[in-house]
Amino acid sequence: MTRFLSRVLDDPQCAGINEETKRLFDYHQATKHTYHSVRANAHYLDWSNQPDPFRTYEGAPVTVLPPEPGFPNIGTFAAIGALGGRTRAANENDSEDRDPIRLDAIWLSSLLWHSMAISSWKKVPRTGNRYSLRVNPSSGNLHPTETYLALLGFTGFDDGLYHYRADRHALELRSRGAWTQHLAQALLIPWAAESSLIVGLTSIFWREAWKYRDRAYRYCCHDLGHAMMSLLLAARALGLPGGAITHFSDSRLTRALGLTGGDEAPMTFLVFAPKSFSGRISALPQETFAGVPNELSRQEVPYELLLGIHRSTILPDLAVLPAHISAANAAIAGSHARLPELFRDSPRDSSLGVIARRRRSALDFDARTPPMGRSEVEQLLDFATRDWPADWRGNFGGETAAVVKGADFVTLYLYVHRVRDCEPGVYRWDGSSRKLEQLHRGNVERVAAYLSLEQALAGNACFAVSMVADLAKAAQTFGNRGYRYVHFEAGAIGQRLYLGAEALSWNATGIGAFYDDDVHRYLGFLEETDGSVGSSLDAAERAMLVMLGSPTSRHAATQDRDSPELASAISDSDDDQFSGKRQLRVNKLEAAPRKDSSKLPQQVIYHFAIGRAIPDPRLEV
Repeated sequence: MTRFLSRVLDDPQCAGINEETKRLFDYHQATKHTYHSVRANAHYLDWSNQPDPFRTYEGAPVTVLPPEPGFPNIGTFAAIGALGGRTRAANENDSEDRDPIRLDAIWLSSLLWHSMAISSWKKVPRTGNRYSLRVNPSSGNLHPTETYLALLGFTGFDDGLYHYRADRHALELRSRGAWTQHLAQALLIPWAAESSLIVGLTSIFWREAWKYRDRAYRYCCHDLGHAMMSLLLAARALGLPGGAITHFSDSRLTRALGLTGGDEAPMTFLVFAPKSFSGRISALPQETFAGVPNELSRQEVPYELLLGIHRSTILPDLAVLPAHISAANAAIAGSHARLPELFRDSPRDSSLGVIARRRRSALDFDARTPPMGRSEVEQLLDFATRDWPADWRGNFGGETAAVVKGADFVTLYLYVHRVRDCEPGVYRWDGSSRKLEQLHRGNVERVAAYLSLEQALAGNACFAVSMVADLAKAAQTFGNRGYRYVHFEAGAIGQRLYLGAEALSWNATGIGAFYDDDVHRYLGFLEETDGSVGSSLDAAERAMLVMLGSPTSRHAATQDRDSPELASAISDSDDDQFSGKRQLRVNKLEAAPRKDSSKLPQQVIYHFAIGRAIPDPRLEV
């Protein structure tokens, strides 16, 4: 099978275009959904060519990990709070001589069982076919992310590089030697040479592109954000703090992991500092690798826009990688006021070990459920947007790096439907004050559903979210590489929304597909008065594509679909009609709105919804 990703790194100019940030905006514009594009570009899945969801290395030694290992009794919100370094996990204390963590097969099994493993199975009633779900979510359940672990000093394991096989909950030994030292050198972070554990996360773009074509790059980066947060939280609960290193030479790390000529791209490395060290260092690896990777499909289809955006984000071999916060990133971080001590001792919490395994992506929500409490929503948003360590955030880059507030590129806008003590309408989560700011009053159920690619669950939920990223600032700071980082950040927020919702006895789902520019119009980023959102929603309802289970939507469905009042009934507020000039304005925009949507500084990159999930009959108990 041709592996088209290898062409990208083989291109001698692939690492020279990161600063040509027009490429970032061109890709984002070209992969936007519109009401008409999703109807004009029908895509039929070739099920006979579906990629294998599991990577294996034939011939590599396999160590099966113990299933269902134990897990510390630490709360979900407690672990999230501890990740930012402002609080300790429940199993930590101030003693300098506390017992060191026992790094062995049980510890590794517990880490992976609660972050990257299979969590349950579904059965298709018509065919009886079964397929797996995993602890970490993935767009379309396609799972483009692969996990590699460099181990040093683990009892029962040779020092070396391993690949995690989720299908068997096992480790495949790819190469022996001092791999944490080797990766630390390749990442240009010598302080990590004696780390007990470095986790490498790669993406197989073809797994997502099979279904989502060129837009799949966005989803792969979302999934990376979910995966890195899932692993960081599990490791933190197990007593091993760490952070993400993402700014590295792609070709150097591709060679280091033995992926040259393959179909995987290294995207993130999670580095965990050692708790103790004996002084023993194994010999550096010879970079010979055991096992042959399996072919995922009989044929891989090239998607040139996807390959092009990845090519434009690649950093050169000789890059001087920043160990500390850059000046531009410092300005972003410095703009945030000191965070108030909200929910420091969470009023409600549930065990992370239980919640991580129980988490599912809701297929739809029950609009008849009692509303969420406003305090629950604020608790969710507070913890989902708390600080966490990553090099691009400017707060993770070495043992002596200054402790600073990490930079945020993503802002949350909420479509509130059913929340006690909170009027229905549109809100913005203010990251500085940690409060909801109301932007608009009115019923926005059908608007949220329409904007989320006409998926009713966004209107049936208690609330939905648009994650809007400052692409201009990310590009200014990191070049095209910043495109990865904003999606990583959105996925990391999404993972905490997933876990936090489950911990509060609610459910959630990530929504990667939405009508990009219609979101921008509705939120006021585009100063247009042609009623395009209202017209498109009207057309969708005429085709019965937006049908919700709430009383409002049922009432709307009974109206004459030729009625001229239908479009103006999208919002029930008195001061916001699509037939006139929009009244909604977003406060504190950093740049003036403009009609050219391809040049908008702020662009929507992810949707989310939270409510009470309708049971899935396919799920095996």
